[in-house]
Amino acid sequence: MVWNYNDFIKKDVKLSDIADEMTIIQSDSIDYKGARIIHASSFFLAGTEQGILRYDKEGHFMNRIGGVGQGPGEYNRYYTMAINETDRIIYVYLMATSELLSFSYEGTFLNKYSLQLPKDWAWKFYYMKDKFYFYYTVEAGNELPFYVYAITDTIGNLLSSKQDESVHFAPMGNYPSFPSHHVGVFGDTMLVWNQYSDTIYRVSEKGEEAVAVWGKWDNRLTPVKVEKEEFEQSMIIYTIFETVHYYLCIWRPSDTMKNRWNYCFYDKSSGKLFNSEGIIDDLWGLPSVIPDNYYVMDGREYLECGYPTYKLLDAWLASDDPKIRKQAESIDEEGNIVQIRIRLKK
Repeated sequence: MVWNYNDFIKKDVKLSDIADEMTIIQSDSIDYKGARIIHASSFFLAGTEQGILRYDKEGHFMNRIGGVGQGPGEYNRYYTMAINETDRIIYVYLMATSELLSFSYEGTFLNKYSLQLPKDWAWKFYYMKDKFYFYYTVEAGNELPFYVYAITDTIGNLLSSKQDESVHFAPMGNYPSFPSHHVGVFGDTMLVWNQYSDTIYRVSEKGEEAVAVWGKWDNRLTPVKVEKEEFEQSMIIYTIFETVHYYLCIWRPSDTMKNRWNYCFYDKSSGKLFNSEGIIDDLWGLPSVIPDNYYVMDGREYLECGYPTYKLLDAWLASDDPKIRKQAESIDEEGNIVQIRIRLKK
């Protein structure tokens, strides 16, 4: 399929169109401002500067996984996590040293392996069916072709890697670098798209296949020399999700001071594309909805977004709806960032 911006149906999307329930999670215990959150079926991990913290589904602290430091079974601040639910193992990838640590759910250190990666500093890391998937930053102007991802077994042996040989950059161009926020995990597959590629790929244990081509338009970010004014209008993708019913791509022009995030939906059943300049919350009074996580829990799909407490309280206390104002009573203004768990409709 081809996603062409000019073919979009412009539509105001309401949260009630896609969701039917919201849960407020304000985790207790240690402050985890800016934490990276990943979910298992019965708990979630928060990767913080104080270390990896495990919480139950309701946000109650369970235990710490390993610890920050230089000793055996410890890790520094540059890490990311993955969960093996079958064997009850938590993996920690050390970006700077290309090493892999493994821990039990209870936090006991198990093993350490050296990873045979073609390049250091992968910014996204996933476990899937006895393999690890590492995704890299697109760095224009450095080594070409650049690495998109690498796959290893569970003890670090390199199985395969992908380089993008289709992109060539003009010399002395104005190029930003992008971490791989735009990797969407759905079941046993991942959607992958880099900022300089028009193709969205599905990666799984079976290999790689093209899913969609994002049609070129005037404000596409392309690997050619551009002036600053042109670059500020270039297309930046924040993330891409796949759900049972649709694909969701969140994007905006590069100039964050002037432009809001756009939400491009592809409806699988109808084959139609539509775009909304925001999701209007007509259910719970959220000031904005910019999900940064998708996961399945107890057989239902969820989107998740994090909020500073003051931002939620300001919005809810100013509402004319008494039900929305009452939601503010459950928020501890001095507590952790609030995670909003949004349940998608069946």
